[in-house]
Amino acid sequence: MITEKDIQQAERNVQNYLADELLVKKPEQPSFVPFYLNTAKMSLLIAQHLHNLSTDSLIKKQNGFPADFECFLWVVVTSYYSMFYTANAALAKIGLKVGEKIAHKITQDCLLAYFIKNNRIAKTMLEEYKEAKNEVLMVMGLNEEELLKEFKIKANELIASFDYQRKKRGEFQYDITLSAKQHVAQLSLNRAQKFIQEMNKIIEKIQ
Repeated sequence: MITEKDIQQAERNVQNYLADELLVKKPEQPSFVPFYLNTAKMSLLIAQHLHNLSTDSLIKKQNGFPADFECFLWVVVTSYYSMFYTANAALAKIGLKVGEKIAHKITQDCLLAYFIKNNRIAKTMLEEYKEAKNEVLMVMGLNEEELLKEFKIKANELIASFDYQRKKRGEFQYDITLSAKQHVAQLSLNRAQKFIQEMNKIIEKIQ
C-alpha cells in the first residue's frame, strides 16, 4: 500500500536525481511522447504474440516450434516494458527525461512524485506497476532454479483454487511450475493492457 511517507521519500529521491542529472528537465521532451507510446504499443503486441505462441498449438506448428515450446517469462518481461515506456511517455509529456542509470527506480519514484501526489493516477495503478517491475527484476536477477521456486510461490493461490489430482512428485511439480508461469504471464498481459489504457487517457489530458 502506498503511503504519504512513500510519496515524501519519492519526492526527496527525485530532487536527488535532478541534482545528479539522472533525471533531466527538457522543454523538447514532449515531442518524444509518440515515440514512447509507439514503443509501448509494439512491446505489448510482442507480449501478446509470445503468449499466443506459448499457448496455441496450431501457431507453434505453423511457425516450426516444438509442441512443448513456451516463453511465458518473456511475456512477463515485454508486458512490463510496455508499461515502462508508457510511464516514460507520461514523464516526457511533463518535460522529464529519465537517464539510463537506475531508470526503473527513477521512473517509479517520478510516478509517485508527479502523478500520485497530484491525484493524476490511482494508487492501484502504481501498485500494479511496482508489482510488474518486481517480477521482471526477479526474472532478470535469478537463475532458472531460483526463478522456478518463485513462480511456484506465486502459484500457491492459483493452485489452491483448483481441484488438482495429485500425481507422482516430479510430474506434479512440473505442472505447478508451468501453471504458475502461464498464470503470471496472463496477469502481466492484463495488467499492462489496463495500465496503458488508463495512462493514455491521462497523457491526453496533460497540457
